[in-house]
Amino acid sequence: MRHLYFFSLLFIYLLATQLGMAQIKIRYPESRFVFQRNNNNQAEVPVVLQFDKPVQKIEIQAIARSMSTPQGTSTDWITVQKNSQSNTCYTKITLSGGWYDLVVRAFDGLTFIGIDTLKRVGVGEVFIVAGQSNATGDNELRNQNIFGPSATDDRVETINYFNGESTTYGATKYPYPVISQIDSTFRLAPFGNSAWCWGVLGDSLAKKLNVPILFFNAGWSGSGISSWVSSAEDSTATPSEFITYPRGLPYGNLRSSLRFYTAQFGLRAILWHQGETDNLYQTDRDTYGKKLKRLIEKSREHSNAPNLAWVVARATRFRGLSIQASRVWQPVIDAQNDVLGINGQGQANYLPNTFIGPATDSLIGPSIRTIDSVHFQGKGIVKLAQAWNMYLDSHFFSASTPILSTALPLIGSACASITSLKFTLSNPTLYSMIEWSNDPLAKQVFSKNTSVNLSQNQFARVRVKDAQDRELFSPLLYTPNNFAGLYPLESTQSGYWHDTSIWSCGRIPTTLDEVTILKDHEIVVGTGLSAQFKKLNLLGNLYLFGDTHLFSNKVVPKSPKE
Repeated sequence: MRHLYFFSLLFIYLLATQLGMAQIKIRYPESRFVFQRNNNNQAEVPVVLQFDKPVQKIEIQAIARSMSTPQGTSTDWITVQKNSQSNTCYTKITLSGGWYDLVVRAFDGLTFIGIDTLKRVGVGEVFIVAGQSNATGDNELRNQNIFGPSATDDRVETINYFNGESTTYGATKYPYPVISQIDSTFRLAPFGNSAWCWGVLGDSLAKKLNVPILFFNAGWSGSGISSWVSSAEDSTATPSEFITYPRGLPYGNLRSSLRFYTAQFGLRAILWHQGETDNLYQTDRDTYGKKLKRLIEKSREHSNAPNLAWVVARATRFRGLSIQASRVWQPVIDAQNDVLGINGQGQANYLPNTFIGPATDSLIGPSIRTIDSVHFQGKGIVKLAQAWNMYLDSHFFSASTPILSTALPLIGSACASITSLKFTLSNPTLYSMIEWSNDPLAKQVFSKNTSVNLSQNQFARVRVKDAQDRELFSPLLYTPNNFAGLYPLESTQSGYWHDTSIWSCGRIPTTLDEVTILKDHEIVVGTGLSAQFKKLNLLGNLYLFGDTHLFSNKVVPKSPKE
């Protein structure tokens, strides 16, 4: 029996809902984000959307950006599976290596709702640099305005952020990533001193591979192999060479990069350039080999990637302190070759998935290095980039195993009140840390709960740490100024239709809302009033008195069996 009762004169108007140009917004990724491709030249790019009004259909398209050499593969419009009870939509789009603009559009039935475009999203190659000053540049060089060239290719990227020389590993907390084309003076996150040779190398790789390139730099000027290993084995260690390092450093910046940047973007390999300090200390072959092998093993352990690729430069040239003339140190070069398998894979310090990098000691001369004959300058920085480019060849890219980006934390939303939404982290038991922040870079924490309420026009994102010690961010999500129709309304008790206290969300339904009157609830529309809804699901009873109007698209009656 239908439990819809008509008293006196009833007019029912079936009106098609007409939505205006509601905003749909791409919340993730951000412009210039680059995701590591797999060895089939593809990556699944996560996409998070938010919209202000109800939509029935969302489509996404990737458009390969126009370049002098064609790159990337544009897609057709792809229909996105949408959660009908949220203003947030999580999806993925599979893209081949390239540089793209993402476009999304939304419809309500046949009515166009809105469109948004995000420019410059990449699928390409991601690297972390580690080592000492010829990996990072040097503060003294920076003070002399020796930076290395900017990248000229729009696809060569980094984060301009410096973690600070006194920050311990335990206190390290990277902000939400903001990515830019490499500029000469940028500090390549988390600890690079300048563009150094990496802007030039990025240009060469982008041209050769026809994909975008993203660099991070976790080196530390003056660091020796002993400091790297001791801080890798003990995150509270304070090794000492030219300086006493903060707890857990210098390795801590590499470990944090593996936990944070690699989780967000993926990684092809670590590029290692170090050995000059061990020339000074005359480190013997077996000691250096064992320690470099141990360092690589710890990085694989901490990244949960047993095949994490390392490209090891053969580098030792040093002059200073007790050394009167620039020299190389063959025991360290032999040790580097041992780890790489150049001296035979049966050698005790050999490690698989390591790749031969450039031998840079031979790059010498007044136009190549500074007066100390150690640090590169001018033409030398370019030659260093060219040497790296030579060894990052087709064999390396086909034989190395990349790490792909980690899935984002999922956030669900529901109506909390007439002016606020409740955002809830899905599967919170997966995370050992939950931190909500309402500033764009996620530096300030305002809640560590699994959910937060946001009033109209408020924003927040969550930072989480998973069981593998990886840190991930959600997009910056928000509560629209008006979210009528985004969340279905239900009766919470019997009462009058125009009483806000009987409805979930604490507001009276509109023609945008899907409404359910729950079983055993009796809802009354008073004389001369209008009941508005987009769709009405009748599980309980609706009483209409007097000159009462229903403004609706659809009424779904209670099942005859009920």
